[in-house]
Amino acid sequence: MNAPMNDPEEFITIDVDQLRVGLYISLDLGWMDHPFLSNSFKISAAGQINTIKRLGLKQVRYHPAKSSNQPLSRATAPSTTEAAPTAEPEPEINQEEQAAMAAKKARIEHLKRHRQSVIKCEKALFEAVGTIKNINKNLFSRPKECVEAAVGLVGQMVSSLLTDKDVAIHVMNDKLAGEDVYLHPLNVSILAMILAKEMGLSRQEVHLAGLGAVFHDIGKTKIPDIILRKTEALTKPEQNFLMQHPVYGEEIGQQLELAAPVLDIIRHHHEQMDGNGYPDKLKEPKLSKLARIVAIVNAFDNLCNHVNPLKSVTPHEAISFMFAKQKNQLDQEAMSVFIRSMGVYPPGTVVRLSNEMWGSVAAVNVKRPLRPTVIVYDASVPKEEPIIIDLEDEPGLSISKTFRPAQLPREVFDYLSPRTRITYYFDEAADGLNH
Repeated sequence: MNAPMNDPEEFITIDVDQLRVGLYISLDLGWMDHPFLSNSFKISAAGQINTIKRLGLKQVRYHPAKSSNQPLSRATAPSTTEAAPTAEPEPEINQEEQAAMAAKKARIEHLKRHRQSVIKCEKALFEAVGTIKNINKNLFSRPKECVEAAVGLVGQMVSSLLTDKDVAIHVMNDKLAGEDVYLHPLNVSILAMILAKEMGLSRQEVHLAGLGAVFHDIGKTKIPDIILRKTEALTKPEQNFLMQHPVYGEEIGQQLELAAPVLDIIRHHHEQMDGNGYPDKLKEPKLSKLARIVAIVNAFDNLCNHVNPLKSVTPHEAISFMFAKQKNQLDQEAMSVFIRSMGVYPPGTVVRLSNEMWGSVAAVNVKRPLRPTVIVYDASVPKEEPIIIDLEDEPGLSISKTFRPAQLPREVFDYLSPRTRITYYFDEAADGLNH
């Protein structure tokens, strides 16, 4: 990965009496000692200046490069006492500030619930990875037990998915480093079940999609690791060998006595709608709905988590590439639902907000994917307990641009710690967490 580029935060200290609308400032206060969303922001209204003056600060720092105005000169700036008569009535503003502080306290409770949700997801993820690991290790020595374990794991996840509550998709941390071989089938299984659910498929079909995804790459057990882990381009013979894994997988699946729809997913998850896939070069009419679903989420995860990390793309780039370049290869109805579910900015996407704050998309609500939950960079807040903004609650904020992690300023990169591997899990959205 390239080193993140530098973007020095050059602030100049000015008196509070020099403040005016359009200045981008930073408050040297604790996050709970003021009513604003962040310690650093652009002043958008005169009322914010009055609020800053009542915080007791004599000076603030302002960022010329991010400001759309210049500070008042000291000669012309009104003193705090002179400005007081033109300020709004004190009681009314106090009420507004109290309401803002109450909203901030409510946001903190929201953050606590979000963190509890993440902890719950982490626990479930670790358990699921452990199950997948045991299945891979014991598949040929204890096949019946492994199939039962896979059926149980998928059944448990289906039960969690098919509730009346909304589903939130979280991007998970990197604590499972080195477990890529187990994370891929789990990622594909989770995303396949979410997509199947959002397409309105039956409980049985959602279950079959998840089970087929767990076993979709089982044929790779017959492919040498030297080919599977090769980071440079494969030779033609190596590529041909690798392209046989769906065939090998179906043979193994038959030995395991897997259901016919699961075998179909295993054999056909690399087929394409235009007939240019493999191993059978099937075209649209002959491809099952479940195989089409797994083909989409498998392609997405392979783009985000390439065997060569330098070739991995961001979730946002993966979605954009699939939409623009793979229209003839992927089922467009399922693809539209997938984009709608994951959002234009899937979890793991690094963003810049409209207020110029850096952030990383932490979660999306499947029902409201255009307003994700974002972890934001604020140097005054410990990175262990960062500010998390639910854009559904902030109509004045939006995502203005996406970035690759390597494009982040060094201090932002270190704070946000972008995932080197994109791994997802889901949770029933708690009341009040994702509306």
